Amino acid sequence: MNKIMKQMAILLVGLSLVACGKKEEIVKGKEEINYKNVKVVDADLSHINKVSVSSGSLDSINEMEEITKTRVDVIKINYKNGDKVRVGDVVLVLENQDVKSAYLDSKARVISAKADYETQKTTYNKYEILYNEKLISEEEFLNIKNKLASSEGTYRSAVAALLKNEKDYNDLTVKAKINGTIADLDLKLYQKIEKEQPLFKVVDNDSLRILSGVSSQDVIGLKTEATANIYVEDSLEPVQGSLYEINPIANSSTRKFEVKIKIENEDSKYKQGMFAKVELYTGKKEGILVPKKAVIVEELYSYIFVVDKENIESENYIVKETNERLVARKIRVNVGISNGENCEVISSDLKESNKVVVAGQYSLNDGDYIKEEN
Repeated sequence: MNKIMKQMAILLVGLSLVACGKKEEIVKGKEEINYKNVKVVDADLSHINKVSVSSGSLDSINEMEEITKTRVDVIKINYKNGDKVRVGDVVLVLENQDVKSAYLDSKARVISAKADYETQKTTYNKYEILYNEKLISEEEFLNIKNKLASSEGTYRSAVAALLKNEKDYNDLTVKAKINGTIADLDLKLYQKIEKEQPLFKVVDNDSLRILSGVSSQDVIGLKTEATANIYVEDSLEPVQGSLYEINPIANSSTRKFEVKIKIENEDSKYKQGMFAKVELYTGKKEGILVPKKAVIVEELYSYIFVVDKENIESENYIVKETNERLVARKIRVNVGISNGENCEVISSDLKESNKVVVAGQYSLNDGDYIKEEN
């Protein structure tokens, strides 16, 4: 009996040692798992503002340029570049003796032609009475009538010539045709300017425009008065713009539809020719948003890490256990529309229910075990 008890005791001790060894192996296996700490957020399905991004340079909406119509001399300059002018202000006075002579000659011809016409008209009225009373022949009357018609034609022709020559003469006094600012004026007193040469511009800088192009997808449903953010000369603060014109025909080269966007510039802060980036809001769409910092770029491709779950079964001599572990899964995505600090990510592997890693992602590899931090 003692011998049997002794054998049973030895057996129990042996089993105990084996069990402890197995337990130590399991614990040891668990300790070898390398968990990486990460922070996560939920992928957010929401409506996103669709944005068409382009660039261009600022241009005036209203602008006029004065060009010489004939060879002239500059005899007076009243303004310089940057000066404000209003409609009717005299900017330059020019001189051309031929234009002046033609104008004065036309005035004289009109006076002479008018006097002859009035004389012929008086004569005609007298002869008409005589003809009606049968005191002169029809031939004499028709002769007087023809002289009146010829005189009237000469008079009208002289008036037409005067109107043209008077305009040419008045154009030597160059006035602003719109309210605005003088630009591109580079003249000297008594300088001789050849025909069809630019003199100056008047630009209205109170409102500026920028031309942009939108795709066929974005132009559908796009309406005037749509808003845009304009970043001038890499400014971090945008100025608000408003869409005021849409070309219904696509550009044959770019296949984009030209749109015109206006910005207010009453303080003249911005100037023509300044470079600007345009973010034109073309509508809304539904998509999955994640923080921009969640996106990592590798070899020109964009990726995010999402949280997956993995069930690991383990057993000892007493019970069988199933442990759930969090695993990082690397997903390639296309980055869509930006919305402040968030951006749209597009992938068939991404779901609204996914949790996305936003901190610790740069040390992760696909399949790494992770722990969520608060």
